Amino acid sequence: MFNPLNYFIMKRNLIFLLLLTFVFTFVAYGEPAKPKKPKKPKYKELAAMYQKCTDDLNYTTSEKNDCENKNNLLTTEIAGLKVQIERLREDTSTLGRRIRIIERNLDKTKADYDELLKSFTDQSVSKNALLAEKEARLNELQSILDQKDAEVKALKNKVADALKGFEDKGLTVHEKDGKVYVSLDNELLFASGSWDIDNKGKEALGELATVLASDPGINVAIEGHTDNVPFKGSGNIKDNWDLSVMRSTAVVREILKNKDINPQRLTASGRSEYVPIDFADTREARAKNRRTEIILTPKLDELFQLINN
Repeated sequence: MFNPLNYFIMKRNLIFLLLLTFVFTFVAYGEPAKPKKPKKPKYKELAAMYQKCTDDLNYTTSEKNDCENKNNLLTTEIAGLKVQIERLREDTSTLGRRIRIIERNLDKTKADYDELLKSFTDQSVSKNALLAEKEARLNELQSILDQKDAEVKALKNKVADALKGFEDKGLTVHEKDGKVYVSLDNELLFASGSWDIDNKGKEALGELATVLASDPGINVAIEGHTDNVPFKGSGNIKDNWDLSVMRSTAVVREILKNKDINPQRLTASGRSEYVPIDFADTREARAKNRRTEIILTPKLDELFQLINN
């Protein structure tokens, strides 16, 4: 490898060698004799050579000094670079340790993620299966509800057809909340303050009993309603509560004259004056509120069993 300092040292030595050659030559020849004119040019030539060697030596010395200065600077820079390299090695080692720690943490995080994903997937599959099962049950429930709605509509039409002859005599049939309501004005069933059913009422209840006997899946609730005029009778009947109950039980007994009807299907209750359909304080409103309602409800055993399951 080329070394500038060695080069300049060799060059300086060469110049010294030339100077020594010049000196030895001058000593060997001695001072030229005055008469011998031809040797004077040789002396001048050697003097010029000596001067040139001196100049070259000075120049070489200057260059040597410059090279030494540059060499010192480079040595300082190299030392600084070595320090930086050592720091970089330490930083690299530190970064390597950090990277290995991060890689371990990353592997653990990935393993945790895979486990979580598997758990989530298992739960999703389980939830999807559960949702599918619930959806199937809801569809089954909706199917039963639709079937019951159809049965209620069919029952309402059947009852309305059977009691069509009484519609203009104080009897109405309507559907509400999945039930069929048969509402009978008191004028069709009872005299004022009485719970004895007259002949027109018995005829209407007989037609209704025939429909109920043909469909044992229908539960029957009979509600007695009065107006807000206090009851002024005597005996065991003290008020409108007693009167409404007596009228509802009278209707139950009349319906049960049809022996094909199971008494367990019937329920009687009295509501007194507290469930009016018209709140006005008029004769017409009171006449509307004096009524007996027969509420027909299809049995929902299948529906309740599905809900309980």
